[in-house]
This record gives sequence, C-alpha cells and structure tokens, in this order.
Amino acid sequence: MEFTPRISQILKILLANGTPIGKQEIAEELFEYLELCIRKYNLKLVNYKGKGVILEGNVEDLVKLEENLREEQYPDAADREGRRRRLLFELLRDRTPRKLFYYSQMLGVSEATAGSDMDSLCDWLEESHLGIVRRPGYGVILEGDERDYREAMRRFIEETAGHSDAYSSGDITGEIFAEALLDAADSGIYSLLEGDTVRRVDKVLRQLNEPKILQLADSAYAGLVIHISIVIEFWDDYDLAVRILEAMEKEFEIEIPRGELSYVLLHIRGAKMAYTGEEKELPGDLGDDQVLSMIDRMIDVYNSDIADELKEDEEFLRGLLVHLRPVLVRLSTGLRIHNPILDDIKEEYGEIFEACRRAAAVITEETGYEVNEAEVGFLAMHFGAAQERVKENKQYTRKVSIGIVCASGFGVARLMMTRLKDKLGNKAILKAYGKGEINKYIISNTDFFVSTMNLDQLPVDYLQVSPLIPPKDLVKIEYKLEDYSHIRRDTTETPFNRRLDEAYFLIREIKSIIRRYRRMETSENIRFRELLQFMTMQVTDSLHAAAALRDGIEERERLNSQIFPELGIALLHCRSGAVREPVFISCTPRGDAKFKDPYFKGIRAALLMVMPIDDDRNMHAEVLGSISGAMVTNEYFLRMIKTGREDQIRAELARELKCFFFDHLDRS
Repeated sequence: MEFTPRISQILKILLANGTPIGKQEIAEELFEYLELCIRKYNLKLVNYKGKGVILEGNVEDLVKLEENLREEQYPDAADREGRRRRLLFELLRDRTPRKLFYYSQMLGVSEATAGSDMDSLCDWLEESHLGIVRRPGYGVILEGDERDYREAMRRFIEETAGHSDAYSSGDITGEIFAEALLDAADSGIYSLLEGDTVRRVDKVLRQLNEPKILQLADSAYAGLVIHISIVIEFWDDYDLAVRILEAMEKEFEIEIPRGELSYVLLHIRGAKMAYTGEEKELPGDLGDDQVLSMIDRMIDVYNSDIADELKEDEEFLRGLLVHLRPVLVRLSTGLRIHNPILDDIKEEYGEIFEACRRAAAVITEETGYEVNEAEVGFLAMHFGAAQERVKENKQYTRKVSIGIVCASGFGVARLMMTRLKDKLGNKAILKAYGKGEINKYIISNTDFFVSTMNLDQLPVDYLQVSPLIPPKDLVKIEYKLEDYSHIRRDTTETPFNRRLDEAYFLIREIKSIIRRYRRMETSENIRFRELLQFMTMQVTDSLHAAAALRDGIEERERLNSQIFPELGIALLHCRSGAVREPVFISCTPRGDAKFKDPYFKGIRAALLMVMPIDDDRNMHAEVLGSISGAMVTNEYFLRMIKTGREDQIRAELARELKCFFFDHLDRS
C-alpha cells in the first residue's frame, strides 16, 4: 500500500515522538486509511484516553517503516490535482447519478475528501455552464445542455493534454488533440491522456523521420497518433478479432481476407458499448440524451394510444437504449446484420412490424441512415414485448401491500394507517411497522412504504408524507398504488397452524391490556417531564425501570412529536426493556381542565402505550396500533378517553380490540 506525502508526514512525526500526540493533529479523513497502511508492518495505533495516539509495535517493524518512509517521495499537490482531474473526467463521462461513496471508492479516498474534491471543481464547471446536483437518495450528477457537455469535454482534453511534455513543446496543440479525441468517440480517452501511449506513439513516428509523415497537416497527424494509440489500447479486442477469423478459416477451410477484420472489430466494439456499461459518443454526434429523445419520438409514432404506458416501462426503455447503440454503429458504417426470424416476424406480427417501420423512420430523420428490414425486425421484438406487457397490465389488477412506518410502529403509523384505510378502501393491504423492524422479509413482501421519516438508508421504495396525510400526499400515494396494482406479485397462503398460534397469542395479549388498563388524574399545571415521571412509575417495577422508560419516550419525542392538538391527546409510546408485556394507560387533568403547560398545546389527555423488546414485537405493534387507530375512527372512544370514567373507557377499549381481533383473523 502506497503512502501519500501527508500520511508519510504523520508517520514520521509519530516515529520521532516517544510520547502520545493529540489526535486532533491527524485529519479525520486520513486516520482510517493510516491504520490500513501500517497493518502490513504489524504496527498499530493505540489511543490513550486524555493523552492522544501513539504508534506501537516491535522495534524491527518500526525501523522498517522508518526506512521505507525515508525512501518514499510523492508530490502531494500533483496527486491531488491528478485525482481531481480524474473525478472531473468521470463526472463528464458518466451521466448517471452516482453516490459519493462510489467516487470515494474509485479514487481511493474518504467520502469527505471526495466531496471536497467535488467542491473544488464547481468553479471550473460553472465556467462551462454545468453544475453539480446532489440529491439525498438520488446521488450526484452534472446538469447542463448537451452542447455544454461536449464543450466541457473538449476543454478538459485540451487542458489535460497540456499537462504532458509531449504537447507542451511539440507541434500538436491541445485543441487539435481535443478534436481528434472527440472524433474518435471512445471511452479510452482518459487512459490515453493519463498514460504514455500517445507520447510514445508520437515519439516513434517522429523518430522514423519519414517525409510523408512529417508533411501531414497538424489535424491529420494528430488523428494518426490517436488512431494508432486507440488500436494499441484496445489490443485485446484486436487479438480476439484475429483469433475469431483464424478459427473460422480452420473450421470452414477457407481464407478470409484481412479486410474483414475491421468488421469483426466493429461488432466487438458495438457489443462492448452495449453491455459493459461504458459511456461512448454515438455516431452522428448522438449521446444518450439524444437517443432517449429519439426513442420518445419513436414511441409516439409507433402507437400514440399506448405511448404513455410504453414511456413508463423502464425495462423496455433500458433494453431499447442498449439495443440502439450497436444499431447506430452498424448503420453509420454500412455494416448489415442478418435477422434469421425476419420472415416469421413479418408473418406473425405484421402490424407490429409495420408500426416499427414507421418508428424506424424517426432514426432516419435524426441520423440520415436508412434502416433496413433486418434492423426493423429486431425493433419489432422490443416493441412487441413491451406492447404485450401493457396489455397484460391493463387486464391484471391486485391489492397492493403498503407498509406504514414510524419510529415505533404503533403510534403515528397507526393514525396514518387508519386515515389511509378510509381513503384507499380494499385497494391496499396496510401494515404498520417500526423503522427498526424493516428487514429483508418485510421488504420482499411489501410493494412500497409510507413514512413521516426519511428512509433513504433503506433499500425500499417509499413516500415521505405528513402524519395527517393531507390531500397532496394522498394523491401521491394513490398514484403509486395504481402503478403497483398492475404489477404481478407472487403470494403465499399463511399456514393454518400459524394462524392458530397468532390467534392464541392475540387472545392472551388483548385480555392482559384490557385487565391492566388504568385511567389516572393529575394536576392541570403538571409539566411534561413530570407527567412522564408520574405515568412511567405506574407501569414499571422500579425507579430504574421508570427512568429508562422515560428516557425512551423523550428520545422518541425528540425524533417526532407525539402530541396531537387536533385530536386533543398525546400518544406517548415507545419500545422498552422496562416492561415485560404491552401496557396502555391514560391520564387527564382533574375536572374538565386541560394541561396548561404550553408544551402540551392545550390537549385534554395523555396516553401511554409501551411494548416490550422481544421476538413478538410485530404482534405487539399490531395490537397497540389498533388502539392508536381507534383515536381517529371512533369519536366516542376518543371522547371517553378525554372525559369518561375508567369503566366506560375499558368497555370501549374491549369493543375496539374485539373488532381488531376478528379483523386480523379475516386478513391472515
């Protein structure tokens, strides 16, 4: 593992000092990498609390490290400049959103350093009319017009070429090389510039001292240098093409002219462009943005009645984009391709073929290349498959599984679920989860999630909404539900014995909650923390347990307030090891008063719902969640919670849990 100058400096300081050094002297972004660097020397960094860090290991290993550091010479500024040039090239080349982590791994630095490098490029990009867009959960991407991209790449090539001695004093200017490289339209551009292939080719050609070469115009000479360099860089492909021809000659006992070699190379290059993920400029100056725009027009011409559905079919769009890259290469070079099932396509799918012939005319308008029937036949396969999916989706509808997520899974999530149940009816299966519950099993059985929290760190499709689901959020949910309702999904029946176990568990759980319910009264002047202390003492066995439960509820309150002035109540809830089974109690001020502490926002009652931390947390959340949901659906229950007697509340609680029990049996 190589040492950068900064790491070398840090290690030299640690070697020279026999006493601990303050950790703040070592940049955070280099510390982890530093530990990796010294691992091969059997050394380690030891942190002494209150003192700092010291380098420890055998004397022999320390001496070996010191000797190696003495020999190391690295130009730190050049390393940083080269790294940033590489980052700039990747941003210009790869026009797909990438996480900062991707760039940090590619460059071999921390995310903080990659972010700092990216910030340093902003001025350069602004001068080229481009900007860096960073969106949580989406990634980093450049934003700008295609023309600005191309001009920025030309500028980059000119500036990068200027870093090499081969161009600073030679006859070939950066501008000429930029044009030659852009015309070459190959993803090997950066490797040619950063390596010495171009320099060595230029050197060899000049040493030949051939008058015909020396008399070439600058642009022609630059094109020759770049062409030879690309052949060398892609020598693996050239060797493969030769081996293919030799194998064919041997098999069929014929001699294939070496002029055919270029056609074989063309196929291999087209395949690499399509399937290796390399971004390349396409013939006719068409980049991916232009091809996608062309596809958009092709779809409109193909069938305007289903155009919207086709444009939302990601599988179709991605497949057609990949397919068109080598198609454009073939069309631009006049290379014809054989379609062995062309006659079958024309006979069996005549209407689709003719529609694709009309769509192919868009390619001719955009590029000037005539599209032959063989290529139209392959287009028909893509369009035909997508058309069948559209037809199938329109005929098929199913219930959509939606997960409602909050911190605990039985507080805010239950309120949201109850509101959605009224709006969505039988179109969806709704289940509430705590954020910590989301695992691979739940994700695999849920179409998308709805949450008041940011779930970007989870690999799920989700919508972030307001807890009370205003109309604008409801519209978003309904649109997503409609999309998923036409996508087929495999489901399995819950085993009967599992249903029996769940029924038995629910019976015990519900009986316990009803039996242990208590309604308490307190002073209207009580403060929020005092109320927490009072209520947590009622459901725990010790002061220590009550304090732990209080801390849990306060932490939950900091994440998202559990006070709902619209309902006149507070839903104080969390998971805690302070209780062994779920509990539900309520507390109101004495008389008809409301809590006066401004923090309560004029509410009339506080509800405490706590579930234990055990293997049955999903079932606990279902039961307690049904109580939260009842605060929205059952106005009488809500009124009793705020003004009723304990026996009235317990009776209504029993009715709600009874309904939940039978509803759960019907759903499972």
